[in-house]
This record gives sequence, structure tokens and C-alpha cells, in this order.
Amino acid sequence: MSHTPNRLEDNWEKIKPLILKEWDLLNEADLEYIDREFDRLVQMIRQRYGGRVEIVQEAAIRNALNALLAKVES
Repeated sequence: MSHTPNRLEDNWEKIKPLILKEWDLLNEADLEYIDREFDRLVQMIRQRYGGRVEIVQEAAIRNALNALLAKVES
């Protein structure tokens, strides 16, 4: 199992602008609701992007998030 949720929590302030850039249908209010929670991030992306499978699959979200985390952790 990946450690994405803990990494997300640890890097939340640094990664928020990258999340908004990656998923541009999200906004600051969404980030406040998500509040470091991976499951909430997945839920919010699915809500905003609807049926676009290549975007809303959990694996796709996790992969994109891991790439963003790698950027802020380097």
C-alpha cells in the first residue's frame, strides 16, 4: 500500500498550488474541505470531473498526486 495520504498530509501547504494547477476545476474552498485527506481529494475530483474516466480513476489520481509530491519533496 502506498503512503500517499501521509505524504499528502506532510506536504499539504506546498502541494496545494500544484493540486489547483493539476485539477483546475478545483478551488480554494475545495482544498479547505479536502484538508489533507486523500479520500476527500478523490471524491472532489470525481465530483468536478464527472465521468471522465481517465481523470477520475483512483489510480490515475494517485499517480498524478505522487508525481506532484515528488516535485515538492525534491
